[in-house]
Amino acid sequence: MTGRVSGNCRRARLASSIGGGDNLPVFLNILFKQVTLEKKIEAALGRERVLEKRHAIRGFLFYPRGTALTERALTQHLEQIERNGTRASVPYRRIGRAVENHDLLL
Repeated sequence: MTGRVSGNCRRARLASSIGGGDNLPVFLNILFKQVTLEKKIEAALGRERVLEKRHAIRGFLFYPRGTALTERALTQHLEQIERNGTRASVPYRRIGRAVENHDLLL
């Protein structure tokens, strides 16, 4: 696989990891925010290898303490990226720490 993942493929993969839920609007909001956040982090990392490590990266982005981030947390991360840029964001720094600690090899 080279290049970028199609939007439909990306949404399908993320949707399957969220697991649905009883509240469709909340589910769709979370999915939209995860896709947006993932694209911004992927663009900032800017490496082809990111595609190979996408599953591991998602773990650090969306499940940093073993449970899924809330919609509120996702919103805060996206707002932070809009204000300060991706490289100054908590999710990007989380990926950076994982790389530094050799928990994620890019």
